[in-house]
Amino acid sequence: MEQRDAAGYGGCATAAIGAAVAVYVWASSRRTGLNMGMGFEGHSRDLSVLWTELPLVLLAGALIPPLAWLLPLRLLRGRGTLRARVLVAAVCTAGFVALSAWALHTWANPHHPDHIRLSGALASDLDQ
Repeated sequence: MEQRDAAGYGGCATAAIGAAVAVYVWASSRRTGLNMGMGFEGHSRDLSVLWTELPLVLLAGALIPPLAWLLPLRLLRGRGTLRARVLVAAVCTAGFVALSAWALHTWANPHHPDHIRLSGALASDLDQ
């Protein structure tokens, strides 16, 4: 019964954390900001992202991290102590959530090849 409790509580926690991280990364992106009207004088306001992108980001954030939590628990079932299995699952899930957040950030903030930053100086970025 301890294995089921650990899997259930951990899965619920990773679903909540994954959904929160996914929505935060998506909402703070430049692409979402421009679509929500943060451009010049509300130019290019497109609120359809609220019913197209947001539900998909929320579902992916809530469904995929519990799978990353359960996979190590299932693969390591019967090996070692429960505490060790939970620790391995937590490390795997944290890495997976970090990798997913980075991938979402990269997708939501596309690279603009027109503006290549040549140095760390402020002067090189003024002529955008």
